[in-house]
Amino acid sequence: MRIRTLAPFALALTIACGGAETEEAAMTEETTEAMDDAPAMSDAEAAMTEITDYYETHFNMGHGSMVGGRYSEDGLLWSASGAMVYGSEAVGAALQARIDAEASQLAIHPGETMGFGDQIVSRGHYVLTGTVDGAEVRNSGYYIAVAENVDGEWSLKGVVSNYDTPDQSMSAGQMMEMPEGMGGDLIQASGDYFATHYNMGHASMVANTFTENTVAMMPGERAREGRVAVEEGLQAMFDAGVTFSGISGWSAHELDEGHVVGIGTYGTEGPDGAAAGHFAGLYSRGEDGGLMLHWLLMGAHASGM
Repeated sequence: MRIRTLAPFALALTIACGGAETEEAAMTEETTEAMDDAPAMSDAEAAMTEITDYYETHFNMGHGSMVGGRYSEDGLLWSASGAMVYGSEAVGAALQARIDAEASQLAIHPGETMGFGDQIVSRGHYVLTGTVDGAEVRNSGYYIAVAENVDGEWSLKGVVSNYDTPDQSMSAGQMMEMPEGMGGDLIQASGDYFATHYNMGHASMVANTFTENTVAMMPGERAREGRVAVEEGLQAMFDAGVTFSGISGWSAHELDEGHVVGIGTYGTEGPDGAAAGHFAGLYSRGEDGGLMLHWLLMGAHASGM
């Protein structure tokens, strides 16, 4: 009786296990196909992901010098406050001072990355938290980073950031002393056109110098995506009484035949008086060869800069 009972049970178990194996195999095959269909991470994205992970990890471990070591010897950190630091050692020292003063913790949220051979340009968002005099502080904003590959090693050539918090605006600070730049004339015509037509109230004309899928990261607000959103932001700023006293390209270089990256400063006049800030831009060439803004980041300098 037991044999007769076990035989059907064994048969049922075999069928059940076989069915489970078949179902599991089908699920595995579907998962594999889904993974195959998923877009592969590009070399540029992989390189920038490694840099970003390293930056965040070692910053949060209090290793300012190690983070600074990921900058090239002539690397630049232009912080949201407007402070500019050159060189890997100086960047490391500045970051260590920030960590020690505020017990800062950093969260980096990468956005889009574009590769240009031995150079990478990336944008994203960050959140920096810490403690000052027993009170919790929080800063957040956007960044544009440029990395370069030298002899197989990726290093940060420059990182420029701003604040997206409401207390930041286009009239938040003063002009700072600028060291000698290089190649700023490459983007100067773009800046002149921007300031001239913006000040004439031609928000639509300025917006037309941005690409259709542009991203504008202005101080004190969330990023604006698309040309229409950029035009709305420019018009609102103009209606609030803010005008540009000038936009100066400081340093820029070609990434390839169709793209340029550059940084510089700007000045404004508004209801609160004269002010200044910094900017970083990724430009693409239009059909006529002129530069169009694909990404724009603007930061307002803190008072006293």
